[in-house]
Amino acid sequence: MGRILFSLPVTERPDIVRQQIENINYFCPGSLICIHIAAGASAGRSEFEHSCDFENVVINPYSYLFAPGAGMLHLHVSNFLHMLETGSEFDTVMLISADELLIKHGLSDHVSKHPIGAQTEVFDLATDWSVFREDLLKTTAMQGFLSGVELPLYFGGQSEGQFFKRPIFSQLTRLFIANFPMAPCGFPIEEIVPSTIAARHSFNGMDIVQPATLCDYCTRLVVTEEILAQVLSGKGSIFADRLPDRLRSPHIGTSVLKTVFSIKISERMTARWDIRAHIRSLMT
Repeated sequence: MGRILFSLPVTERPDIVRQQIENINYFCPGSLICIHIAAGASAGRSEFEHSCDFENVVINPYSYLFAPGAGMLHLHVSNFLHMLETGSEFDTVMLISADELLIKHGLSDHVSKHPIGAQTEVFDLATDWSVFREDLLKTTAMQGFLSGVELPLYFGGQSEGQFFKRPIFSQLTRLFIANFPMAPCGFPIEEIVPSTIAARHSFNGMDIVQPATLCDYCTRLVVTEEILAQVLSGKGSIFADRLPDRLRSPHIGTSVLKTVFSIKISERMTARWDIRAHIRSLMT
């Protein structure tokens, strides 16, 4: 099995980040974790360094700006470049957020069998997703990026739980740096560039799978104990109606639960039950 590099941008709550590291180390031992502390984070660097003092954790010395909803792929790119500078050995890059938790073993084995895990929804103005915009498509930066991948349109997809083999993420990094700033760009670029890279490779005959994280922000789904138990079983399908202005969820209405290894924790979940404590109880 190959080694996973988890790329994790953070802005607050070093105690929660520590719990996340412990969670990764339990369900995916042997992994690397690179933490990017965004400029202007509510907690200081020293607090994160103290809370995240693990042998397999590297804190990126660079701190770039973060703005919610305005793009954070530059933070992941920065993490990747720093890990290359350190000479660290890893085979796969996985993009995660600070509110995700793994729920079962097997992720390393899963990603070792697949070059890419990403959702690839083609640009379509008939949908109501706010990131499919003609003005965005026509920008110089986007046209430069699309020229680099030799595609006329971009693709969209869930950012959490995406993963790419190291050479593919190197390609992504080169194209990103050539066309976009190392700063928020005004739209969630992490939901476009990786998906478009994945689509380009799938056109070339590469089989890809869905992201490894189940999220609820695109649907009215509330993850209950029963739903979590079904996800853990990896059997069947779960269903929920899509929210307006959101992209289709890659895990709803399809029998792909066996490829879900983590959950994005939302306020809708925590308002109903202590899902974090429940997941901690699985770490025995």
